Amino acid sequence: MIDVEVFSKAGIGKDNEDYALHTEIAPDVALTVVCDGMGGLFDGADASRIVAHSIENYLRKNFCSQKPEHTIVNAILYANDELAKECRLIQSKMGASVGLTLFVGDYCYYSWLGDVRIYLKQGDQTELLTEDHLAIEGNHSFLTRCINGREFRYSPVVADMTIHSGDEVFIATDGYYLHHNMGTPIEAENTTEDDATIVCIKLI
Repeated sequence: MIDVEVFSKAGIGKDNEDYALHTEIAPDVALTVVCDGMGGLFDGADASRIVAHSIENYLRKNFCSQKPEHTIVNAILYANDELAKECRLIQSKMGASVGLTLFVGDYCYYSWLGDVRIYLKQGDQTELLTEDHLAIEGNHSFLTRCINGREFRYSPVVADMTIHSGDEVFIATDGYYLHHNMGTPIEAENTTEDDATIVCIKLI
């Protein structure tokens, strides 16, 4: 059994382009997706929503017919295709970073593209499980991997781990983790200019 806490707030004076989704897609199989829409492109909020629900829809239909790691990769590819359709429809560029976990019994599968981070807390120790797909040139930074409707240069990576009672997994956008200490109680408000989202999944 897991307990889930979700916090997502827009940055000051902004619309929230983050999106968090948590749902059970099959008995004892729980999916969590956190997306961070790319603000420099068109409608980051809609991009986040499309990506999250496309991943959910693919997993609901195909989870039982494929290995979990293969299903996750295919779900991300499907979400990319769905965003490509929307980009063509509205004739604009859209994109989002994504981090997701799939709890299957005593296992947690996870994957990410961009700078949405996934952490594991065991006891007093909090460990960052992901590495940002981010490049810095001078005073500018840009994502080296994301979902933007274009063909992937690299296949998405899926990792897994065994989880135990009391373990906590966090999925957070940069608006949250750059301004808060991970592993501490979730803040009740957002006082930054960036959208801030965190989902805490605790195994009971």
